Amino acid sequence: MLPPVHTALLDAMDRHARRRAEGIATLSTLVGPPEQGLASLTEWTHRRGLSVVLASGDDARGMVSAWATALARERDLTSDAEAFVVLSQASGPRRELLFRGKTLHERRVLLDGLTPPRSESATWELCRCLLESPALPTQGDLPPAVRGAIHQNPHSALQSLLALVPYGSAPVLRIRADPSDFRALRTAVSLCAAAPALALVCVLTPESLAEHLRRRESRVQAMLREGRLDLPEPPPAPPAPAHLKEVTPALARLQEEGLPEPVLARYAEAAQAITRARREVEDRARSEQERFLFDLLEHLPSTRGLFDLNARVDVGHGNRPLEVDLLCRELKLAVELDGHFHFRDDERFRRDRRKDLALQRAGYWVVRFLADDVVPRLEDILETLDTMIAARRQESSEQETPHEPR
Repeated sequence: MLPPVHTALLDAMDRHARRRAEGIATLSTLVGPPEQGLASLTEWTHRRGLSVVLASGDDARGMVSAWATALARERDLTSDAEAFVVLSQASGPRRELLFRGKTLHERRVLLDGLTPPRSESATWELCRCLLESPALPTQGDLPPAVRGAIHQNPHSALQSLLALVPYGSAPVLRIRADPSDFRALRTAVSLCAAAPALALVCVLTPESLAEHLRRRESRVQAMLREGRLDLPEPPPAPPAPAHLKEVTPALARLQEEGLPEPVLARYAEAAQAITRARREVEDRARSEQERFLFDLLEHLPSTRGLFDLNARVDVGHGNRPLEVDLLCRELKLAVELDGHFHFRDDERFRRDRRKDLALQRAGYWVVRFLADDVVPRLEDILETLDTMIAARRQESSEQETPHEPR
C-alpha cells in the first residue's frame, strides 16, 4: 500500500504552481523514499486533473516530444491555435475568424489579414503552421508542424505550446534522474528556464540529492535547493503478503510510474489470483488480470478510452457476436488473455483459432497474451500494445489521403 500523503507537502507543491504562474522557473524536487514521493506526486496531479509524463535520458528534443505527444492526446491543438489567434486580435469581427471547414487558401488569406501580437511571436508562427497545414490534424496526433518545431528548437517549441493552452492544463513532466546522471537534470533546468510555466518534477533519494549537490556549483544545484521538498518520515511498513513476494520488483516499477492506488490494488489482486490459481479457479484468476489490464490502460494517457472490457463484436457472415477480453473498435484491435487450460484442452484451442480467424476476416488484428504474464511481463505487453496502436494509426492515416478542393 502506498504511504499516506502529507497535506503540508501538497500545499508546498501548490506554492510551486503559483510560482510558475508568476513566471518563476521552478523544479519541484521531492526528496525521500521514491515510492512516497511518487505517491505524493500522483495525489497532487489527480487533485488538479493532470497527467504525468515520464521522461528518460538527457535529450531536450526527446523530453519535449514525449510531453508534447501527451499534450496532443489530451487537447485539440488546432482548436487551441484557433482560439489563440482569435484572442490575440485587439478588435474586429471575431465571429468571422473560423478556420475549420475552409480551404487551405482561405485559411492563409484569413491569417494574412490579421495582426500578429507584439509579444509571443513564436507562438503566433506555430499557430500559423498548425492552421496552414494542408489537412488540419485531429486530436490525439502530434501535428507535423509541432514535430518540426521541436526538432528545430525544442526550448522555443515548448514555450510556444505552453502559451497556446490554458495555464494549468498541460501535463506534468517528471524527470528520471539517477545519481550518476547529472545531464538529465541539466536538461530539465534548461527547459524550466525556457518555459517557466512548465510543471517539472523529479523524485530523488537523500543520497542522490547529496551526490548531485557535491558537484561544481551551477544553476542546477541552485534550483535543486530552491525547489527541494522533503518528504515526511513514512510509518513502518507492514511485512509484504506472501503472495506479493514474487512480484515486488514489478510492483515497485508501477509505483515508480506514479500509478494511483486503485490500479495498484488491481495489480495485487491479479498477482494474488495467479499465485493461488489452480485449474478450478483459473477462470477467476484470468478475470482479475483482465480487469487490472483494463484499469491500467484506462489510466495511461496513450490508451485511455481506447479499449472496452469483455465487449461483443459482430463479425458478420451469419455468425453470432464474439466476446473479446479487451476490444478497441476504433483501431480494430482484439486483445485476448489465455489461461493454461486454453492449451491443455484441444477443443478450446480449436475454438480459439476459429475465433481468431473470424475476427481477422472482420478486419481485426488479434493478439493473445498468457494471463499469467500480465503481472511479471507487464512492460512487454504494454510495449506490444503501443506498437500495434501506432501501426494501426499509421495505416489509417496512409489510407485517408486528404485532397484539397479544386
